[in-house]
Amino acid sequence: MALNSSRGRTRLRTLAAFWLAFAVLPALATAQSAHPNIVVFVLDQLRADELHCYGNPRLTSPNIDKLAGRGVVLSQFYSVAPWTSPSFGTLHSSLFPSKHGVTLFFEPGMPLIDKDKPMLAENLQASGYYTVAFVDNSLGGKPLMGRGFNEFVDGSAPAPDITERLARPGIGAYYTTGKVLSWLDSHHDAAQPFFLYVHYLEPHSPYNPPPADDLFKSDAYPNLSNTGYDFAGSGLTRLAMNGDNRAVERLYQLYDGKVHSIDGYVGQVLDRLRSLGLDDNTYILLTSDHGELLYSHPDDFLTFDHRSLYNTALHIPLIVAGPGIPRGQINPALGSNVDTAPTLLDLVDASPLDDAEGHSLAGLLEGKVKSVNDYIFAEEDIEIPERSVRNQNYKLIRNLWTSEEQLFDLQRDPQELHNVAKESPAIVQQLDAQLNAWMSANEPSPEIQARRWRIYTQPQQTVTIDDISLGGQFSLLSRTAWHSDESAASGNYGGTSFWTEAGDGSRSATWRNDSPFVGAYNIYVYTGEPKAGPLATNAPFKVVAEHVTKIIPLNLQNNVGEWRLLGTFDNPRYVQLSNAADGSVVADAVRFERLHQ
Repeated sequence: MALNSSRGRTRLRTLAAFWLAFAVLPALATAQSAHPNIVVFVLDQLRADELHCYGNPRLTSPNIDKLAGRGVVLSQFYSVAPWTSPSFGTLHSSLFPSKHGVTLFFEPGMPLIDKDKPMLAENLQASGYYTVAFVDNSLGGKPLMGRGFNEFVDGSAPAPDITERLARPGIGAYYTTGKVLSWLDSHHDAAQPFFLYVHYLEPHSPYNPPPADDLFKSDAYPNLSNTGYDFAGSGLTRLAMNGDNRAVERLYQLYDGKVHSIDGYVGQVLDRLRSLGLDDNTYILLTSDHGELLYSHPDDFLTFDHRSLYNTALHIPLIVAGPGIPRGQINPALGSNVDTAPTLLDLVDASPLDDAEGHSLAGLLEGKVKSVNDYIFAEEDIEIPERSVRNQNYKLIRNLWTSEEQLFDLQRDPQELHNVAKESPAIVQQLDAQLNAWMSANEPSPEIQARRWRIYTQPQQTVTIDDISLGGQFSLLSRTAWHSDESAASGNYGGTSFWTEAGDGSRSATWRNDSPFVGAYNIYVYTGEPKAGPLATNAPFKVVAEHVTKIIPLNLQNNVGEWRLLGTFDNPRYVQLSNAADGSVVADAVRFERLHQ
């Protein structure tokens, strides 16, 4: 936590210094043309505070910094959801995820946003714009938000995981930028205004910047890189899981190197716009879909993870430059990406979206109003369904499974490390009222929710979660007290496991799934044979399901290297193992096997 607090103070000083440099620039505004172009950059998984212009002391974003100097930065801009699909559904529809319905992972061909809900590109197209999209992430691709585009270039080839996609020829920012530049060269002098939407997958994990962009290395494992979601890959993530702050620092260095890499491609497009003479007649907006936790809350979630409503997963950039936008200004007013589509449509005098839930920030950007939103909201349904509401001073997060609430004083605790709900009941009551009203207006009925979840979770027949799966699905409490065993000869599932000595139950491991389990499931656990000394004969595995919580003790000395049935449960939520046992406990793997829908 000391590391995080130090980083936060340094970032505030850097942010102040950066904007002081631009404060002396004249706030000149360019006369607005009748038909300005629009260029939107979306950099996937970009945490706002990893940009230099948002306070990162590292020079991660020289080209984006220049764009910020030409326009307005909203310093308190947030996503409505911590991952791609619900966030982009909102960006293009100005509807919250609960309203547009895309809140879980989907398979190709599944129903997405209803066709009767208008989208941003459709309204721009109806207002005379030629619309084109270059999209490198299938979770934000054509099935989700492709309506209304004259051209849609899908740069995300099917592949088992993101790591493999990025390794394929023709995939990634290098190739996408070439296509974007060619398109601009061919269309820059057309009489019709254009809406150009560029969604780069970078700086999304894996954090493997090109060597030329790995600029921030130190003595913290300088020769280790990140190879994707395989925790056994370089060993770096497993070191971080075990509480090694040098490994965490190296992951930040690699992430910042990836930011620096994509900044260069953004710079190429900005330079081409300038050389083609489009600067004075183009609105340029840069944002992201979500942030990244990067061990900011290590007892809850891991890196590679943005499955929570903490600010590090929700705080994203919004930088806007163009006709009528003042130069070199920072604005601390609250906004979220439900406001993005109304803002763009307002800036170019296009028809607003019917039933839009967001508000135009155009007056805010142009300096005509001081604030637009008193409260902003966020939600997620994956792993742990949560809802949040915040104003300028406080943020409330509610767990929909348990109704437990966390309250954070954002002025004193911007990193959201200290829950002050018990000390501030009046503030909790105030924010509860706002959240309840918002949920009443947005949440589907239980019947509609159940139908949606059955559709989206239909492919989940068998799900196996172990310690080398996606970071958010497996987590450790009291990380420094666990030991890593990566010997393939040990018989552990996947050749890896974690184990810890007997204790008082303060150490635990939790297995969760991204999408809810709907139906009856057999739940099995796997136990290898780590170098752990005497194993427990009463290891307590707790299964939490929708209507029941049950603790099942297992003798880990029996049936080593086999799957052990814990029982059958309806709508299971997670499995947890603690060290309240008579010997060492092993966190290996858990399997959920559906019996029927």
